[in-house]
Amino acid sequence: MHKKICRKILLQKYLNLFFLLVVFSLSNCLYPIRNNELIENDTMFLYLPATDYTREKVDSVKSPWEAKNHRGKAILAPDKNNLGILFVHNSLIDDAEEEFLNAQKLLPNNPVPALNLLRLYYLVDDITESKKFLGTYLKQSPALERKKFENVLIESNREEELVIFRDSLSNIPGQELYAWEGLAEYFFAKQDWSKSYYYLEKILQQSPFHKNARGLMLKMAHILEKWDDVLVFGTSLSGTGERVPELEYYIAHAYSEKKRYSEALNWIQRAPETEKESLVFLELWKHCLLSKNPKADVSVLLPYFRKLRSKGLQFTEEEFFPTLTPEGKESMDRIRHGR
Repeated sequence: MHKKICRKILLQKYLNLFFLLVVFSLSNCLYPIRNNELIENDTMFLYLPATDYTREKVDSVKSPWEAKNHRGKAILAPDKNNLGILFVHNSLIDDAEEEFLNAQKLLPNNPVPALNLLRLYYLVDDITESKKFLGTYLKQSPALERKKFENVLIESNREEELVIFRDSLSNIPGQELYAWEGLAEYFFAKQDWSKSYYYLEKILQQSPFHKNARGLMLKMAHILEKWDDVLVFGTSLSGTGERVPELEYYIAHAYSEKKRYSEALNWIQRAPETEKESLVFLELWKHCLLSKNPKADVSVLLPYFRKLRSKGLQFTEEEFFPTLTPEGKESMDRIRHGR
């Protein structure tokens, strides 16, 4: 990584001659000034209980010149890991990489050095190197160790590194569907619909009845108002008896948008009672009833509406059910007859 990073700095940052001489005299690649603070103050690197390079000792080193004196001093794997953090905090990137790599080789079943390597590559924007390392690491790691690695990324909200991890994991035979599902969910949460769709499509090509993939496709189609797709994925899930939350609402909404109100009402009736207790569900129900028959009795919605009122809903019955009052009925008649 040393030569590649140095070349990037030379080509992209146009450092002045004096700074170049300083960099070469140090025989190590210090990152540009604008990145130093980010790297040096990053709190995501993980320490291990160590004998010589304790956290207190690492924190006591305050300059790159002082840090250079510790090269090659760590013997045990935990000390090498923590020495790597010392080098990171002083922007000695190549030294840090070497220590983390050595620590990982000595502790192949401990995810901490590997997690620190991934963090390092991520911070210096070397995604190619991170994928190269993870490709080897994941192939050699048992499933339990891979899960520990993933859990740390999840628990510490290292989302973008989790994407790199899952992308690498998708190249491990037998892990493709799991990795793609995680990537699809991530991009769905970020509202990056094209990328989420890409991974969902890969899942369904390999496993056409994958419940979670079909469920996410259903939700995406609903958000994007692709009503025919909603019906395809919704009825597919219903047909195989693999229900996802709000399934009937999604299908009913699609039929409503296509002005097929009888079919929409049929799906509304099939929804679980607990899912009928939401304002959007009741709005759809009311819309379908009145669209099918402007004089329809909407009092069937009252028990659900009153439960919502008891939970703090601010709408009054008169506001939500205009046809339940004489004034509301008169207003609806005028609308129906264009007066």
